[in-house]
Amino acid sequence: MINFIKNLLFSEDKQPEDAKQKKDQQNFDILKYDGIRAQNIGKWIYAEKCFKEALRIQPDTETLMLLVNTSIRLNKLDQAHTLLKEAIATAPEQATHYVNLAQVCYMQEQYQEMLEVAQEATRLAPENATTYYLQAQAYQKLGDAIHTIATLTQAICKKEDFTEAYLMRSKVLLDMFQLNEAQADIDTLLQQNPDNEDALLLAGEIQQHQGNNEKAILLYKRIIELNPFNEKVYEQLALLYAHEQQWKKAIEVLDEAIDINATAGFYQLRGKLKLEMGDKEGSLEDIKKAFELNPEQENAISGHFDNQRSS
Repeated sequence: MINFIKNLLFSEDKQPEDAKQKKDQQNFDILKYDGIRAQNIGKWIYAEKCFKEALRIQPDTETLMLLVNTSIRLNKLDQAHTLLKEAIATAPEQATHYVNLAQVCYMQEQYQEMLEVAQEATRLAPENATTYYLQAQAYQKLGDAIHTIATLTQAICKKEDFTEAYLMRSKVLLDMFQLNEAQADIDTLLQQNPDNEDALLLAGEIQQHQGNNEKAILLYKRIIELNPFNEKVYEQLALLYAHEQQWKKAIEVLDEAIDINATAGFYQLRGKLKLEMGDKEGSLEDIKKAFELNPEQENAISGHFDNQRSS
């Protein structure tokens, strides 16, 4: 009899608690998956509200990361940073959280913290090539070219087809005028993918630095064949012709670019070239058009083209 009464009392106490937990779980699931659906249709503010309310009901790593991604889309980088710090405090041995935090630090331009976070990610996941690449990005922004190259080399050792690491290392080597080493990385990339536009563009820049402008022109024209919407290559090709004072060819390149995609940058550059040719009226028309397309852009109409690289 005593056991029967105990069981009855325990059952009466447990039922309301079980019902509450069940209701909380239902509400959590509804909020979480409503948030996911909102993300899928681009309703980011509503998604943020759903994820925040879900996390008030119960902690959940997946939902937390969904909120981090939503925060980034809403450009709430401080919020994403705080959330990732919370995730690290909860799971300090989870390398993914450090990787994500390092990426947010990069967007926030907090490069010293990014470096420290990426180094911790490397400690936790020493075979993850991305952690070395993140270190390299931080080192580059901190002006440390030697460590940039070293960590990029480590990233490539971990992942032999790491395209972004090869491209970045080649750019750094080019900036250091280590042209043969920069070319070696580009050769590797083009062996892996002969149509890699970024690699072809860098190959063209290397040829320019070596004084092989005709080879550079062929490379740039190859990129245009592959992708006539590649804005960077039109600019680079126009600047090459301008450097050689082949103004007409430079203008023709930008005419073609504007026919395909009339951007403020193209009009601004064409305006500068026209000014160099003595066409003040045409220059002013282009600068005016550039300003109409992008009022916030600086529209300097003076300048010359001694530097073969536009970046």
